[in-house]
Amino acid sequence: MKAGELLQRYAAGQREFNSVTLSCISLSNANLQGSDFWNANLSEANLSNTSFKRASLREAVLDEANLNGADLSQADLREAKLSCAILYDVTLNGALYDEVTQFPPEFDPAAVGAYLLAPQAALATVDLSGRDLSGVDLSQANLTEANLSQANLFGGDLSGAKLVGTNLTAADLSEATLAGANLSNANLQQADLTRADLRKAILFGADLRTECQKANLQGALCDDTTQFPEEFDPAAAGMCVLKAGADLRGVNLSGFKLGGVDLSGANLSNANLAEADLWGANLEEADLTGANLVKANLWGANLTRANLTDADLTDVSLSEADLTGTILEDEGVEVME
Repeated sequence: MKAGELLQRYAAGQREFNSVTLSCISLSNANLQGSDFWNANLSEANLSNTSFKRASLREAVLDEANLNGADLSQADLREAKLSCAILYDVTLNGALYDEVTQFPPEFDPAAVGAYLLAPQAALATVDLSGRDLSGVDLSQANLTEANLSQANLFGGDLSGAKLVGTNLTAADLSEATLAGANLSNANLQQADLTRADLRKAILFGADLRTECQKANLQGALCDDTTQFPEEFDPAAAGMCVLKAGADLRGVNLSGFKLGGVDLSGANLSNANLAEADLWGANLEEADLTGANLVKANLWGANLTRANLTDADLTDVSLSEADLTGTILEDEGVEVME
């Protein structure tokens, strides 16, 4: 694609230029704000004074590109290759990068306002509102009083993260891992926490209770160690309380990582545990009648005296599991190694 064609398409409203080959192209002084150049080849391109504000350059190749005076503020540079790129007077305020992003030797992106997204990252008070952070690994990161309102954190790993006083208003935290995270005094109004993992999380003072703007916690996980605001009822909010003897009839736990969980004596009849990781789980005397265990990992699990009548055990892994006294309707179940 040549420069004229690209600029014409941009002017017509096109923003996605994924995987295009633009090596050696000249786009000096162009306005490409909000465009998506994921996996594009821009090596040796002349991009001086070009605006890539809020653009996605994830996995893009920018080796030896001239970015002198370019505006990359709030751009996404995760996994991008910028080794030997010319970065004089480049603007990187609020740009995102990760441990895979390649910059020229001795260039410090954090010193010019870019944010490192990585485990244990220091991101206190930063503004990441509205950003697409789906699947990000920010485990153990410090996000104290950060602004993550309306951010997309779907499926992200925030386990052990410090989110004290963080603004998570209307953020998408569905299927995110927040196990052990500290969410004290966080604002979770209108946040989507569907199927999020909140085991061992601290939510003292978190705003979960406003009736017209309450967080969506349907199918989210918690346990006896999760610390909620006073008088908050997790079961009434639609959460799955994982503990010995729990009533989990018909719940959807498909795909969850539940290694080592203690659900001894729990009622999991007709529950969906397809592809759940239950290695080493304690399911002694659990009621699993009619449960969907297709492709579940029960390696080393304690199923002593558990009831698996009518359970779907297609491709289930029962290697090293203790099946002493287990009630199996089909004695010919094939155990996957």
